[in-house]
Amino acid sequence: MIQEVIRALITRVMRDKILMGLVILGILAVFVVPNLGDGDKPEGPTGGTVPGSPPPGAMQSSGHDSATPPQQAGAGQTAPGQAAAPQTPAADPALATEFAKFWMNGAMNYNAQSADASHKEAFKWMTPEAQAYFETHFWSPDIANGINSGQLRAAFQPISVVAQAVNPDGSVVVVMTGTLLMQQDTVRPVTHQIVMDLLVRKESENYRIAGLYNRSSVMAQ
Repeated sequence: MIQEVIRALITRVMRDKILMGLVILGILAVFVVPNLGDGDKPEGPTGGTVPGSPPPGAMQSSGHDSATPPQQAGAGQTAPGQAAAPQTPAADPALATEFAKFWMNGAMNYNAQSADASHKEAFKWMTPEAQAYFETHFWSPDIANGINSGQLRAAFQPISVVAQAVNPDGSVVVVMTGTLLMQQDTVRPVTHQIVMDLLVRKESENYRIAGLYNRSSVMAQ
């Protein structure tokens, strides 16, 4: 009985091509679909790398905000690690000499009535480093106190103020010479031969004493 039913079904399938195709697809599904679970599956976010993603370590911070692209060096900008070129304007030797004379009138003033005010004005035209050096040699607290108290008398007599050299950076070396006479109470006066190299630099529209080298000496009595 069962064999006759099977024979009838086979006969019907062989006659009906559509039904035969469905039967073949069903047989293939039984044997092929289970084998898909044993093949390689593409790895997602939980393991491995996704095709098209950067390699490990490529997303490490480069020092810039990820939302802001790093700026490239262009006009008005300096590339990283490259020092900006100094933009110091060149000083005119003649004007530098006149400026040194103007500065000298205040810096070498040892008159008890006006020395303090003159030195404060002169220091406005010096860099902090040059001022500190000048105070050490020519306007120390001892000298200032002696002049203000009248225990020390001093007078400076200029001889020459001459521009000697122009440096590659535009600054000018001005040499100032003169004599400085100092005398304390009951002590013989001491005459100093003043030779001072002044480094005059132009900053914007103004001039400034940016350096000082003292070559002065005490004259033989």
